[in-house]
Amino acid sequence: MGLSGSIYKSLGHNSRTFLLNAYAFTLNAERYGDKFKRIFSDFIANEDLSLEELREYQRERLKILIRHAYDHVPYYRNTMKSLKLRPSDFNDPGDIAKLPVLTREDIKLNYNSLKADNVPWYKIRHGHTSGTTGSPLEFLWDTSVCVAHHAADWRQKKWAGLEFGDRFISLQGRQIVPLGQARPPFWVMNAVHNQLFMSSFHLKDDFLKYYVDKIIDFKPKAIEGYPSSLYILARHMENNDIKIPVPVVLSSSETLLPFQRELIERVFCCQLFDFYGMAERVVYGSECREHKGKHLNMDYGFTEIVDSHNMPAGQGQYGAVVSTGLWNFAMPLIRYKTSDISAISESRCECGRSFQLFDNITTKAEDIIVLKDGRLIPPSIMTHPFKTIKNVSMSQIVQEDHDHVKVYLKKNESFTSSEYKELYNGMRERLGSDVDIEIIFAPDLDKNASGKFRWVISKIPIP
Repeated sequence: MGLSGSIYKSLGHNSRTFLLNAYAFTLNAERYGDKFKRIFSDFIANEDLSLEELREYQRERLKILIRHAYDHVPYYRNTMKSLKLRPSDFNDPGDIAKLPVLTREDIKLNYNSLKADNVPWYKIRHGHTSGTTGSPLEFLWDTSVCVAHHAADWRQKKWAGLEFGDRFISLQGRQIVPLGQARPPFWVMNAVHNQLFMSSFHLKDDFLKYYVDKIIDFKPKAIEGYPSSLYILARHMENNDIKIPVPVVLSSSETLLPFQRELIERVFCCQLFDFYGMAERVVYGSECREHKGKHLNMDYGFTEIVDSHNMPAGQGQYGAVVSTGLWNFAMPLIRYKTSDISAISESRCECGRSFQLFDNITTKAEDIIVLKDGRLIPPSIMTHPFKTIKNVSMSQIVQEDHDHVKVYLKKNESFTSSEYKELYNGMRERLGSDVDIEIIFAPDLDKNASGKFRWVISKIPIP
């Protein structure tokens, strides 16, 4: 059961709060129990390792991963045999380039053969991407990578100044109150983790004053959210001459633009820490107090930068991010090619940590949907209706005016009427009944003049 389950959404505020806390309590032992404490302690200790020691750490974990993949994952065993490779041929992190890159399409076509045959079902969790290309990807995690991910997340929070148990606000994509709700509370308290979930679906001028009042009353140590959601809130505060000192603000999941950072830091009187991760659990990038790029969490994944021919890019040169997760044995993703662009820097950070620095991630530029009632819908929110739609290879959302949104779909032959209905209802649920939603099947989708694909295009300026 997730926070957006039908039972949860039908309940009143007190019942939703009870159910959310019961859910958080059941997950707490798995995500933050003894295993978390061990991995988190190791991750903190790894900050003192030299670059050579970190590479040795990667070498040892990659050898274990490759041996596991050869013995227990049919896809990799077949791939290595076809290339006349054995685990003994992988003695150095650079040797991983002997394997081909793994694309999203490879995962879709070889989903079953990418599953490990020796991980028990009770240690397996299902995951998926947010669907920012309109074609979400499904995969499996094991409990170890889930714990390691939370350890990396809390290392970032610790770098920013947040300690486990501190009060913080989450302004992300969880649908924690009904979309049609028109009065506060637009939030639910997770007492298990001292965390206040705030809705990103109700960010309209008529409601933002309630958000501000609640933040003042809650006195959080930190606020975490999508850059666009944080910016909407910060812009309201700026327009009303409001400042709320919050020691820490964290952002992720979207490209953080310089003007967004500047305004958010000004109204919250804070430093903003932007971090980078993926649902695929292969790479994690953390920002330290020097704010000169992101540190690759070298104990979380092994990352390469490749050119358009999948060949290694030179030091400091931009290319596609290709990463191998070091913790997921249920469905290892080895040399997974992301759609993100970056470069690994030659310089060492003045913070003293030896984790390699890489430049800010370049992703697709996306717009904010502007609705007639004043709500501003961040792009990340619009990914949610696509998460369960398997037979769409690509999509694009175009807002023509306040009342009209077109959804262009590049569908597969297996696309069903039930998926059409599910997608339509998901869009309707997020945009409201006043918006005409037109779903259009298209053989291809438009890119801009530079060749970049924009998933959300809004022709309505933000007021």
